[in-house]
Amino acid sequence: MRATPEQYFKSLPQRGSKPGLERISELLALLNEPQRGMNIIHIAGTNGKGSVSKMLEGILCAAGYKCGLFESPCLVSPDEYIRVCRKPVDREGFLRLCGLVQNAEQSMIDKPTEFEVLTAMALLYFKEQGCDIVILEACMGGRLDTTNICPSPLLSIITDVALDHTEYLGSTVAEIAAEKAGIIKRGRPTVFGGTDPEALDVIKSECEKLGSPLVTVDHGRLENLRFSLERTVFDFGDYKDISMPLLGAYQPKNAAAALTAAEILCKNGIKIGRADLYEGLGSLRHRGRFELLRREPIVIYDGAHNPNGAATAAESMKIYFGEKKAALVMGVMADKDYERMVGILAPRAERVFAVTPDNPRALPAKLLAERFEAHGVPSEPFASVAEGCRTAINYAETKKLPLIIMGSLYMYKNIIF
Repeated sequence: MRATPEQYFKSLPQRGSKPGLERISELLALLNEPQRGMNIIHIAGTNGKGSVSKMLEGILCAAGYKCGLFESPCLVSPDEYIRVCRKPVDREGFLRLCGLVQNAEQSMIDKPTEFEVLTAMALLYFKEQGCDIVILEACMGGRLDTTNICPSPLLSIITDVALDHTEYLGSTVAEIAAEKAGIIKRGRPTVFGGTDPEALDVIKSECEKLGSPLVTVDHGRLENLRFSLERTVFDFGDYKDISMPLLGAYQPKNAAAALTAAEILCKNGIKIGRADLYEGLGSLRHRGRFELLRREPIVIYDGAHNPNGAATAAESMKIYFGEKKAALVMGVMADKDYERMVGILAPRAERVFAVTPDNPRALPAKLLAERFEAHGVPSEPFASVAEGCRTAINYAETKKLPLIIMGSLYMYKNIIF
Protein backbone atom coordinates (compact mmCIF):
# COMPACT_ATOMS: atom_id res chain seq x y z
CA MET A 1 0.00 0.00 0.00
CA ARG A 2 1.31 3.46 -0.94
CA ALA A 3 2.37 5.60 2.01
CA THR A 4 0.41 8.76 2.70
CA PRO A 5 2.37 12.04 2.44
CA GLU A 6 2.53 12.14 6.24
CA GLN A 7 3.86 8.58 6.46
CA TYR A 8 6.31 9.34 3.66
CA PHE A 9 7.65 12.41 5.46
CA LYS A 10 8.04 10.57 8.75
CA SER A 11 10.12 7.91 6.99
CA LEU A 12 12.62 10.39 5.52
CA PRO A 13 15.03 10.61 8.50
CA GLN A 14 15.90 6.95 7.83
CA ARG A 15 17.61 8.07 4.61
CA GLY A 16 20.28 9.88 6.59
CA SER A 17 22.33 12.90 5.55
CA LYS A 18 24.35 12.81 2.31
CA PRO A 19 26.08 16.00 1.11
CA GLY A 20 25.95 16.66 -2.61
CA LEU A 21 23.88 18.41 -5.27
CA GLU A 22 23.14 15.48 -7.59
CA ARG A 23 19.89 14.37 -5.91
CA ILE A 24 18.42 17.85 -5.38
CA SER A 25 19.28 18.77 -8.99
CA GLU A 26 17.53 15.66 -10.31
CA LEU A 27 14.53 16.21 -8.04
CA LEU A 28 14.10 19.85 -9.05
CA ALA A 29 14.33 18.86 -12.72
CA LEU A 30 11.47 16.41 -12.16
CA LEU A 31 9.50 19.27 -10.56
CA ASN A 32 10.08 21.60 -13.55
CA GLU A 33 12.84 23.66 -11.92
CA PRO A 34 10.77 25.80 -9.52
CA GLN A 35 13.90 27.76 -8.52
CA ARG A 36 14.37 29.24 -11.98
CA GLY A 37 13.73 32.95 -12.16
CA MET A 38 13.69 33.39 -8.38
CA ASN A 39 15.43 36.32 -6.71
CA ILE A 40 17.41 34.42 -4.09
CA ILE A 41 19.49 35.57 -1.13
CA HIS A 42 21.69 32.67 -0.01
CA ILE A 43 23.00 32.66 3.57
CA ALA A 44 25.64 30.36 5.07
CA GLY A 45 27.79 30.53 8.20
CA THR A 46 28.77 28.64 11.32
CA ASN A 47 26.65 30.79 13.62
CA GLY A 48 24.25 33.69 13.09
CA LYS A 49 22.75 32.68 9.75
CA GLY A 50 19.32 32.04 11.28
CA SER A 51 19.23 35.45 12.95
CA VAL A 52 20.47 37.28 9.85
CA SER A 53 17.88 35.42 7.75
CA LYS A 54 15.08 36.49 10.09
CA MET A 55 16.35 40.08 10.18
CA LEU A 56 16.44 40.34 6.39
CA GLU A 57 13.02 38.73 6.18
CA GLY A 58 11.66 41.40 8.53
CA ILE A 59 13.29 44.24 6.60
CA LEU A 60 12.09 43.00 3.20
CA CYS A 61 8.54 42.39 4.46
CA ALA A 62 8.48 45.90 5.95
CA ALA A 63 9.58 47.22 2.54
CA GLY A 64 6.52 45.58 0.97
CA TYR A 65 8.15 42.57 -0.68
CA LYS A 66 6.54 39.15 -0.62
CA CYS A 67 9.43 37.32 0.99
CA GLY A 68 9.86 33.57 1.32
CA LEU A 69 12.18 32.08 3.93
CA PHE A 70 13.53 28.55 4.13
CA GLU A 71 15.25 28.00 7.47
CA SER A 72 16.42 25.16 9.67
CA PRO A 73 16.14 23.47 12.04
CA CYS A 74 12.48 23.65 12.99
CA LEU A 75 11.84 24.06 16.71
CA VAL A 76 8.40 22.53 17.13
CA SER A 77 6.77 21.56 13.80
CA PRO A 78 8.23 20.86 10.33
CA ASP A 79 5.83 23.46 8.90
CA GLU A 80 8.19 26.10 10.33
CA TYR A 81 10.86 25.33 7.73
CA ILE A 82 8.83 27.16 5.07
CA ARG A 83 7.52 30.72 5.53
CA VAL A 84 6.04 33.42 3.34
CA CYS A 85 5.56 36.92 4.76
CA ARG A 86 6.60 35.54 8.16
CA LYS A 87 3.81 32.92 8.18
CA PRO A 88 4.61 29.19 8.07
CA VAL A 89 2.87 27.09 5.46
CA ASP A 90 -0.25 25.53 6.98
CA ARG A 91 -0.37 21.81 7.73
CA GLU A 92 -2.63 21.00 4.78
CA GLY A 93 -0.32 22.87 2.41
CA PHE A 94 2.75 21.20 3.89
CA LEU A 95 1.35 17.71 3.26
CA ARG A 96 0.18 18.67 -0.24
CA LEU A 97 3.70 19.85 -1.12
CA CYS A 98 5.10 16.70 0.43
CA GLY A 99 2.84 14.61 -1.80
CA LEU A 100 4.05 16.45 -4.92
CA VAL A 101 7.67 15.64 -4.07
CA GLN A 102 6.74 12.06 -3.16
CA ASN A 103 5.25 11.60 -6.63
CA ALA A 104 8.19 13.24 -8.40
CA GLU A 105 10.88 11.14 -6.70
CA GLN A 106 9.40 7.81 -7.77
CA SER A 107 11.72 7.54 -10.76
CA MET A 108 14.85 8.40 -8.77
CA ILE A 109 17.22 5.54 -7.98
CA ASP A 110 19.21 7.54 -5.42
CA LYS A 111 16.36 8.87 -3.27
CA PRO A 112 16.51 12.41 -1.82
CA THR A 113 17.25 13.01 1.85
CA GLU A 114 14.84 14.67 4.27
CA PHE A 115 16.47 18.07 3.86
CA GLU A 116 16.48 17.75 0.07
CA VAL A 117 12.75 16.98 0.12
CA LEU A 118 12.14 20.00 2.36
CA THR A 119 14.18 22.25 0.06
CA ALA A 120 12.17 21.13 -2.96
CA MET A 121 8.91 21.65 -1.07
CA ALA A 122 9.97 25.15 -0.09
CA LEU A 123 10.90 26.13 -3.64
CA LEU A 124 7.61 24.76 -4.96
CA TYR A 125 5.70 26.80 -2.39
CA PHE A 126 7.63 30.01 -3.05
CA LYS A 127 6.95 29.59 -6.77
CA GLU A 128 3.23 29.00 -6.17
CA GLN A 129 3.02 32.03 -3.89
CA GLY A 130 4.76 34.30 -6.37
CA CYS A 131 7.44 35.44 -3.93
CA ASP A 132 9.37 38.56 -4.93
CA ILE A 133 12.47 37.51 -2.98
CA VAL A 134 13.45 34.21 -1.38
CA ILE A 135 15.95 33.73 1.46
CA LEU A 136 17.59 30.31 1.57
CA GLU A 137 19.45 29.41 4.75
CA ALA A 138 22.08 26.72 4.25
CA CYS A 139 21.89 23.76 6.59
CA MET A 140 25.58 22.82 6.69
CA GLY A 141 28.60 24.16 4.84
CA GLY A 142 27.70 25.69 1.51
CA ARG A 143 29.42 24.18 -1.52
CA LEU A 144 27.57 20.85 -1.27
CA ASP A 145 24.61 22.08 0.75
CA THR A 146 21.22 21.30 -0.72
CA THR A 147 20.32 24.99 -0.91
CA ASN A 148 23.23 25.75 -3.27
CA ILE A 149 21.12 25.44 -6.39
CA CYS A 150 20.98 29.03 -7.64
CA PRO A 151 23.63 30.02 -10.25
CA SER A 152 23.04 33.79 -9.91
CA PRO A 153 21.62 34.92 -6.54
CA LEU A 154 20.86 38.51 -5.66
CA LEU A 155 23.37 38.22 -2.84
CA SER A 156 25.46 35.62 -1.00
CA ILE A 157 26.05 36.13 2.72
CA ILE A 158 28.54 34.27 4.92
CA THR A 159 27.86 35.28 8.51
CA ASP A 160 31.00 33.84 10.13
CA VAL A 161 33.30 30.83 10.04
CA ALA A 162 34.36 28.71 13.01
CA LEU A 163 35.11 25.05 13.71
CA ASP A 164 31.91 22.97 13.50
CA HIS A 165 30.81 19.88 11.57
CA THR A 166 34.52 19.11 11.18
CA GLU A 167 33.84 15.52 10.10
CA TYR A 168 32.10 16.89 6.99
CA LEU A 169 33.60 20.33 6.34
CA GLY A 170 37.26 20.07 7.35
CA SER A 171 39.44 20.31 10.44
CA THR A 172 40.69 23.90 10.01
CA VAL A 173 39.02 27.28 9.67
CA ALA A 174 40.47 27.63 6.17
CA GLU A 175 38.99 24.30 5.05
CA ILE A 176 35.57 25.18 6.47
CA ALA A 177 35.73 28.66 4.93
CA ALA A 178 36.39 27.05 1.55
CA GLU A 179 33.22 24.98 1.90
CA LYS A 180 31.13 28.00 2.87
CA ALA A 181 32.70 30.05 0.06
CA GLY A 182 31.06 27.56 -2.29
CA ILE A 183 27.93 29.74 -2.22
CA ILE A 184 29.83 32.65 -3.84
CA LYS A 185 28.73 33.05 -7.45
CA ARG A 186 30.36 34.62 -10.47
CA GLY A 187 29.70 38.34 -10.73
CA ARG A 188 27.23 38.42 -7.84
CA PRO A 189 27.94 40.37 -4.61
CA THR A 190 29.03 38.71 -1.36
CA VAL A 191 28.83 39.92 2.25
CA PHE A 192 31.12 38.48 4.93
CA GLY A 193 30.15 39.16 8.52
CA GLY A 194 32.93 37.28 10.28
CA THR A 195 36.20 38.46 11.78
CA ASP A 196 38.54 35.49 11.38
CA PRO A 197 41.45 36.63 9.16
CA GLU A 198 42.12 33.10 7.86
CA ALA A 199 38.49 32.75 6.76
CA LEU A 200 38.55 36.22 5.19
CA ASP A 201 41.62 35.32 3.12
CA VAL A 202 39.85 32.26 1.70
CA ILE A 203 36.62 34.14 0.97
CA LYS A 204 38.46 37.10 -0.55
CA SER A 205 40.41 34.76 -2.84
CA GLU A 206 37.24 33.03 -4.04
CA CYS A 207 35.52 36.37 -4.66
CA GLU A 208 38.49 37.59 -6.71
CA LYS A 209 38.48 34.37 -8.75
CA LEU A 210 34.78 34.70 -9.54
CA GLY A 211 34.60 38.47 -9.93
CA SER A 212 32.23 38.72 -6.96
CA PRO A 213 32.24 42.15 -5.28
CA LEU A 214 33.05 41.47 -1.60
CA VAL A 215 31.81 43.66 1.23
CA THR A 216 33.03 42.93 4.75
CA VAL A 217 30.81 44.07 7.61
CA ASP A 218 32.32 47.07 9.40
CA HIS A 219 31.68 46.24 13.05
CA GLY A 220 33.27 49.57 13.94
CA ARG A 221 29.99 51.19 12.88
CA LEU A 222 28.34 49.53 15.90
CA GLU A 223 28.24 51.99 18.77
CA ASN A 224 26.32 52.87 21.92
CA LEU A 225 25.15 49.29 22.61
CA ARG A 226 22.51 48.97 25.33
CA PHE A 227 21.32 45.60 26.61
CA SER A 228 18.30 44.80 28.78
CA LEU A 229 15.99 41.83 29.23
CA GLU A 230 13.43 43.73 27.12
CA ARG A 231 15.37 44.95 24.09
CA THR A 232 18.74 45.50 22.48
CA VAL A 233 19.40 49.07 21.30
CA PHE A 234 22.40 50.29 19.30
CA ASP A 235 23.68 52.69 16.66
CA PHE A 236 25.04 51.54 13.32
CA GLY A 237 26.77 54.41 11.58
CA ASP A 238 24.11 56.96 10.69
CA TYR A 239 21.33 54.70 11.95
CA LYS A 240 20.74 55.78 15.54
CA ASP A 241 18.82 53.99 18.29
CA ILE A 242 17.95 50.86 16.37
CA SER A 243 15.83 48.80 18.75
CA MET A 244 15.30 45.03 18.52
CA PRO A 245 13.27 42.74 20.83
CA LEU A 246 16.10 40.21 20.59
CA LEU A 247 18.54 39.45 23.39
CA GLY A 248 22.12 38.22 23.24
CA ALA A 249 25.53 39.84 22.97
CA TYR A 250 25.82 38.56 19.40
CA GLN A 251 22.65 40.09 17.96
CA PRO A 252 24.07 43.58 17.20
CA LYS A 253 26.77 41.91 15.06
CA ASN A 254 24.11 39.89 13.27
CA ALA A 255 22.10 43.07 12.74
CA ALA A 256 25.21 44.76 11.32
CA ALA A 257 25.43 41.95 8.75
CA ALA A 258 21.73 42.28 7.89
CA LEU A 259 21.96 46.08 7.57
CA THR A 260 25.06 45.80 5.39
CA ALA A 261 23.25 43.27 3.22
CA ALA A 262 20.26 45.62 2.94
CA GLU A 263 22.57 48.41 1.79
CA ILE A 264 24.01 46.14 -0.94
CA LEU A 265 20.52 45.11 -2.03
CA CYS A 266 19.54 48.78 -2.34
CA LYS A 267 22.51 49.37 -4.64
CA ASN A 268 21.30 46.46 -6.77
CA GLY A 269 17.76 47.68 -7.34
CA ILE A 270 15.86 46.49 -4.24
CA LYS A 271 13.97 49.42 -2.75
CA ILE A 272 14.33 49.53 1.04
CA GLY A 273 13.56 52.72 2.96
CA ARG A 274 15.18 53.87 6.19
CA ALA A 275 11.91 53.32 8.06
CA ASP A 276 11.78 49.74 6.73
CA LEU A 277 15.07 48.96 8.47
CA TYR A 278 13.76 50.18 11.82
CA GLU A 279 10.40 48.46 11.43
CA GLY A 280 11.89 45.21 10.17
CA LEU A 281 14.36 44.89 13.05
CA GLY A 282 11.95 46.31 15.63
CA SER A 283 9.28 43.65 15.15
CA LEU A 284 11.42 40.52 15.15
CA ARG A 285 10.94 37.30 17.02
CA HIS A 286 13.55 34.58 16.82
CA ARG A 287 12.85 31.69 19.14
CA GLY A 288 15.63 29.76 20.80
CA ARG A 289 18.29 32.47 20.49
CA PHE A 290 18.87 33.80 23.99
CA GLU A 291 15.08 33.94 24.24
CA LEU A 292 13.54 35.02 27.53
CA LEU A 293 10.92 32.39 28.38
CA ARG A 294 10.10 33.34 31.96
CA ARG A 295 10.91 36.07 34.48
CA GLU A 296 10.34 34.42 37.89
CA PRO A 297 12.81 32.83 37.92
CA ILE A 298 14.53 34.14 34.81
CA VAL A 299 14.60 31.33 32.22
CA ILE A 300 16.44 31.82 28.92
CA TYR A 301 16.78 29.41 26.02
CA ASP A 302 19.84 29.66 23.80
CA GLY A 303 20.55 27.32 20.91
CA ALA A 304 24.36 27.58 21.23
CA HIS A 305 25.60 24.22 19.97
CA ASN A 306 29.33 24.62 19.32
CA PRO A 307 32.32 26.27 21.06
CA ASN A 308 31.85 29.57 19.23
CA GLY A 309 28.19 29.65 20.26
CA ALA A 310 29.07 28.69 23.84
CA ALA A 311 31.55 31.57 24.02
CA THR A 312 28.96 34.11 22.86
CA ALA A 313 26.41 32.63 25.30
CA ALA A 314 28.92 33.04 28.14
CA GLU A 315 29.51 36.64 27.02
CA SER A 316 25.75 37.26 27.03
CA MET A 317 25.41 35.80 30.53
CA LYS A 318 28.05 38.22 31.78
CA ILE A 319 26.32 41.19 30.13
CA TYR A 320 22.93 40.42 31.68
CA PHE A 321 23.95 38.91 35.03
CA GLY A 322 27.43 40.26 35.74
CA GLU A 323 29.55 37.87 37.77
CA LYS A 324 26.51 36.00 39.06
CA LYS A 325 26.56 32.38 38.00
CA ALA A 326 23.60 30.58 36.44
CA ALA A 327 21.99 27.17 36.61
CA LEU A 328 22.27 25.35 33.29
CA VAL A 329 20.07 22.77 31.62
CA MET A 330 22.27 21.44 28.87
CA GLY A 331 22.14 18.76 26.20
CA VAL A 332 24.46 18.42 23.21
CA MET A 333 25.11 16.30 20.14
CA ALA A 334 27.90 13.73 20.50
CA ASP A 335 29.54 14.93 17.27
CA LYS A 336 30.07 18.45 18.65
CA ASP A 337 33.21 19.62 20.46
CA TYR A 338 31.44 19.39 23.80
CA GLU A 339 34.73 19.21 25.73
CA ARG A 340 35.54 22.79 24.68
CA MET A 341 31.97 23.88 25.29
CA VAL A 342 32.12 22.54 28.85
CA GLY A 343 35.42 24.32 29.45
CA ILE A 344 33.95 27.63 28.23
CA LEU A 345 30.72 27.36 30.24
CA ALA A 346 31.98 25.80 33.48
CA PRO A 347 33.13 29.14 35.01
CA ARG A 348 29.61 30.56 34.46
CA ALA A 349 27.71 27.56 35.86
CA GLU A 350 26.54 27.17 39.47
CA ARG A 351 25.05 23.75 38.74
CA VAL A 352 24.31 21.74 35.60
CA PHE A 353 21.24 19.62 34.90
CA ALA A 354 22.39 17.42 32.02
CA VAL A 355 19.84 16.01 29.58
CA THR A 356 19.83 13.91 26.40
CA PRO A 357 18.20 15.74 23.44
CA ASP A 358 15.66 13.79 21.38
CA ASN A 359 18.02 13.03 18.51
CA PRO A 360 19.96 9.91 17.51
CA ARG A 361 23.18 11.96 17.51
CA ALA A 362 22.70 13.11 21.11
CA LEU A 363 25.40 12.71 23.76
CA PRO A 364 24.10 10.74 26.78
CA ALA A 365 23.36 13.05 29.72
CA LYS A 366 25.54 10.98 32.04
CA LEU A 367 28.65 11.66 29.94
CA LEU A 368 27.95 15.39 29.80
CA ALA A 369 27.42 15.53 33.58
CA GLU A 370 30.73 13.75 34.12
CA ARG A 371 32.58 16.33 32.02
CA PHE A 372 31.18 19.23 34.07
CA GLU A 373 32.01 17.38 37.30
CA ALA A 374 35.61 17.09 36.04
CA HIS A 375 35.62 20.91 35.87
CA GLY A 376 34.37 21.16 39.45
CA VAL A 377 30.74 21.99 38.59
CA PRO A 378 28.06 19.97 40.46
CA SER A 379 26.10 18.12 37.77
CA GLU A 380 23.33 15.58 37.55
CA PRO A 381 21.98 13.63 34.56
CA PHE A 382 18.24 13.34 33.90
CA ALA A 383 16.22 10.78 32.00
CA SER A 384 14.29 13.40 30.04
CA VAL A 385 14.53 17.06 29.04
CA ALA A 386 11.22 17.77 30.78
CA GLU A 387 12.38 16.24 34.08
CA GLY A 388 15.68 18.12 33.94
CA CYS A 389 13.88 21.41 33.28
CA ARG A 390 11.38 20.98 36.12
CA THR A 391 14.12 20.15 38.62
CA ALA A 392 16.31 23.01 37.36
CA ILE A 393 13.54 25.60 37.62
CA ASN A 394 12.82 24.63 41.22
CA TYR A 395 16.53 24.89 41.98
CA ALA A 396 16.87 28.30 40.27
CA GLU A 397 13.81 29.60 42.09
CA THR A 398 15.12 28.46 45.47
CA LYS A 399 18.65 29.78 44.87
CA LYS A 400 17.44 32.95 43.10
CA LEU A 401 19.57 32.20 40.05
CA PRO A 402 18.96 32.71 36.33
CA LEU A 403 18.43 29.47 34.41
CA ILE A 404 19.89 29.02 30.95
CA ILE A 405 18.70 26.11 28.79
CA MET A 406 21.17 25.47 26.00
CA GLY A 407 23.26 23.14 23.87
CA SER A 408 20.89 22.21 21.04
CA LEU A 409 17.82 23.61 19.31
CA TYR A 410 16.46 20.06 19.16
CA MET A 411 15.42 20.35 22.84
CA TYR A 412 13.15 23.35 22.38
CA LYS A 413 9.96 21.39 21.76
CA ASN A 414 10.49 19.35 24.94
CA ILE A 415 10.81 22.29 27.33
CA ILE A 416 8.28 22.08 30.17
CA PHE A 417 8.05 24.48 33.11
